[in-house]
Amino acid sequence: MAYLADPDGRVVTLLDRFCRLVRRLEGRPRATVVEALRRQERRVRDSARLAGIAKTLLDLSEFVPPDEARLAPGVREAVFHARGRRWPPVPGDHDAPYAEAAATLGRNVEDVKRLLYADAPGARVLRRAPAIDGRALLARYNLELARGVLLDAERLTLTARGGWRAIFRALKAARLMYTLRRQGRSYQVDVTGPAAEFIVKPARYGVRLARVVPALMRAPAWRFDAEIRGADGSRLSFRVSGKPHAPKTRAPVGERARKARYDSAWERSLATDFRRKFGGDARRGWTLAREASPVALGDELFLPDFTLRHDDGREALVELVGFWTPEYLAEKTRKIAAAQLRHLILVVYRGLAVGKATTELESLVEQERIVWFTTKPRATDVVKAAEQWAVR
Repeated sequence: MAYLADPDGRVVTLLDRFCRLVRRLEGRPRATVVEALRRQERRVRDSARLAGIAKTLLDLSEFVPPDEARLAPGVREAVFHARGRRWPPVPGDHDAPYAEAAATLGRNVEDVKRLLYADAPGARVLRRAPAIDGRALLARYNLELARGVLLDAERLTLTARGGWRAIFRALKAARLMYTLRRQGRSYQVDVTGPAAEFIVKPARYGVRLARVVPALMRAPAWRFDAEIRGADGSRLSFRVSGKPHAPKTRAPVGERARKARYDSAWERSLATDFRRKFGGDARRGWTLAREASPVALGDELFLPDFTLRHDDGREALVELVGFWTPEYLAEKTRKIAAAQLRHLILVVYRGLAVGKATTELESLVEQERIVWFTTKPRATDVVKAAEQWAVR
């Protein structure tokens, strides 16, 4: 794999041109943006490189469906039915199905043609282009090349200086298998790679693994070391390191803060119920934050699902325990026991039917710190437990 280098500055100048081009096309369909980038082939020697750079720009851009995209299925149905009634086609009747559908829908023929595939990917409108320059685009393109190598990784080791909360959340959201260890004042994460022998769907797992890299690169300083399996069965080492790009411009769409992502429907249900019952003036001083309080457990890190904070400074940690495998439950109970947190509240599904789960959990914490639920966790019960066990 050869990274794109820029020994004389001409590559960055060209990439600056591409960034400005995409920004000028805001409000235009995706197909138009793609074609505009393709036409830049005359400025480059390697069309494959241009395709990769174009994809990087498109992935960082924000596209939305046009306003009337919801009408497309109905328009297609009317046109296809009209064509079916006129089958087989005869010379000269190309516009006849459109005219018949337009009469049925109360629109003109041009509207029908425009709306026929308004919900297609190429019709999506560029709402916001990435606010990056050529140098940042070059770095991001090379990073995408590095991420592609990870598909052949058997194991990956992540290290960083700061930014661990975002990295840890990205690992959880990607549902990866990993081990987290303390290294001095920092942490090291050993992640199972998609090329490991026991991974059933390596392509899908590799895509999830690649999603962690953007969170890693936002750290003050970062590095990942991968063990790669070569095509001939050999083992190769691969390392990428870096620091955040210096210019402080508006964050690219792909890097902006996203809405909270939940690992389960129960987590989402609890957060929604809390906002409904304790939002605004009715919240009685409590706020709910997701994965906001990492807890060091020797050489590991435990990140409870939620943190309940009161205006008076009190805080309670909330961890949901659902239906999992015996191995997962054993690991969960081990971490809970190691944490020894008096202000940790467990929200446990009553249908938990894994071995002696109930007995194990009850032996770890006082009964009052376990909030049971049958269908959905209730925010009222969780806050009631927090009132009793929260600490400053």
